[in-house]
Amino acid sequence: MLRELKGFNAIITGGSKGIGKAIAVELAREGVNVAIASRNIDTLTETANELKKFGVKVFYKETNIAKQKDVQRFIEDAYHALGSIDIVINNAGVMKNRSFLEVDEEEFDQLFETNVKGIYYVLQEALPHLVKQQSGDVINIASMSGLKANANSSIYSATKYAVIGMTEGIMQEMRKHNIRVSYLTPSAVLTDLIGETPLQEDTMTHPEDVADVVISQLKLQPRTFMKTAQIWATNPTPKE
Repeated sequence: MLRELKGFNAIITGGSKGIGKAIAVELAREGVNVAIASRNIDTLTETANELKKFGVKVFYKETNIAKQKDVQRFIEDAYHALGSIDIVINNAGVMKNRSFLEVDEEEFDQLFETNVKGIYYVLQEALPHLVKQQSGDVINIASMSGLKANANSSIYSATKYAVIGMTEGIMQEMRKHNIRVSYLTPSAVLTDLIGETPLQEDTMTHPEDVADVVISQLKLQPRTFMKTAQIWATNPTPKE
């Protein structure tokens, strides 16, 4: 029997649009109190107002997860606003596809600081709360690019390989605290992150599909968990 999520408290980075917003909406629909972070205060405010319609506590804060002080303030304020942290969804990230020889050091640093150090900062701040209560869930949104690199995605793929490796290690450390740490590897998802797509949009994976997987994982009884899941579109079809 699956457990109910009502009354749990969740924090979501990159929670104002795309996959993060879809997860926030579905969690709120389940009765979960939600704290969302993003760099865009306008989309944050808009999403927060949508979440409040579900009658749950909602906290939001403009946050750049590549900056440690920003993350510290977000986690601390979210904890006080919600009362505890039970679920951590690391979704925020940036994608840039470019030939390896065209990637300068500034772009390299930006990708790693957001996609890898951002998760490091969040979990350094959030995990002590979960360890103290001896329970909780962490789901890191990685990518199929973290399992198989392609031309023009070498640095982005390297960040997602790093996310998977970091998650695997943290997972082993946290099991003794009854904390489930897992990662998802979606293929191309219809979000602003991927930009213009050559595929028919209704044949692609949508953010809501990823959110459904997240909710299903969180509803598993605490005694067991899915370490990872690959998420593919069934039949992605080129535009005519």
